[in-house]
Amino acid sequence: MNVTPVIYGSVISPYVRKVLIALNKKKIPYDLKPLNPFNESDKKLILTLNPLGKIPVYQEGEFVLSDSSAICAYLEKKFPEPAIYPENNQDYAKTLWMEEYADTHLIPSLITVFFNTVLAPIFNRPSNHEAVETTLSSTLPHIFDYLDKEIVNTKFIVGDQLSIADISIGQLAIIHFDFFDFKIDISKWKRLSAYINNVANNDLFKNEFLVALERLNKIRQRC
Repeated sequence: MNVTPVIYGSVISPYVRKVLIALNKKKIPYDLKPLNPFNESDKKLILTLNPLGKIPVYQEGEFVLSDSSAICAYLEKKFPEPAIYPENNQDYAKTLWMEEYADTHLIPSLITVFFNTVLAPIFNRPSNHEAVETTLSSTLPHIFDYLDKEIVNTKFIVGDQLSIADISIGQLAIIHFDFFDFKIDISKWKRLSAYINNVANNDLFKNEFLVALERLNKIRQRC
């Protein structure tokens, strides 16, 4: 018997969006249970599902799995078509590297800016303006330099089809939407800029970004 998977988390999280985009790419029906890590009752529930207290969490009957990369790898194993990991060995390895780079370097840098400029004021948390300045002036430009060098095909990061590398790195396209109170000028990184434009206009990403923006605006209105 097929069980509809449940995703616990918030669409505002790029890690949650990563899993939702993978699910939508594979046309896997799912239920999304919104959980906000900044809400104490939600935080307690998250801790019962994931000892690290992080989202997303994937549940399929009695099976519970945490971490966006582990979840996407599981989805690929169980639902291999359409594939989001390349068959070619070197492309597969490069895809894993790009996913790791996004998860541990790119996305945390975006979160630093997003949290301190948008979320912290909403949830009455202290903002680290120094961290934002360092991220914008040093960390992100270094990341942009690397990605601009690595991008050959401005439609896909690895190979000639959308992969987990795009689903991960593509979270950068959020800068084209109104998540931030300012825009990051990436015009000097031409290949990266073209890639981000392509991702921002891809319905798989665009739909999730717009849903996330709608959710963020509702939170802003309540606060």
